[in-house]
Amino acid sequence: MTDILEEVGNFMSSPVLRIDSEASVQDAAILMEQNHVGSLIVEQYGEDIGILTERDFTQKVLSKGKNPEEIKATEIMSFPVKSMDRYMPIEEANRYMQKNKIRHLGITDDDKIVGILSIKDLVAYYSKDFRVREDF
Repeated sequence: MTDILEEVGNFMSSPVLRIDSEASVQDAAILMEQNHVGSLIVEQYGEDIGILTERDFTQKVLSKGKNPEEIKATEIMSFPVKSMDRYMPIEEANRYMQKNKIRHLGITDDDKIVGILSIKDLVAYYSKDFRVREDF
């Protein structure tokens, strides 16, 4: 059994911010900036259908010279959202993200996305872990 303190749900960002599939990339960027987050879940009719990240903006919009006001979130989102149950060990989430080359992982409870684990969260976890080992 996993130590409860090392469950991925203890390190995720929550609540999850969502944006409607019809929203523009510009609207998504504004929402992300206002909330200081690097990703949004894209929803359609109340269902989570994808994830939109800062990296999507740079690689699929800005670097291509596209107008973010004219592009819908669904046009550049990644789907399906890669996810993991909140009770899994954080080390497994780290391996999964590395293997799949992703920077944001949906965290689920009863198959509903309830949080996001980002690379930033992993860095914070492993930095803390490293400091603890240094003290020995």
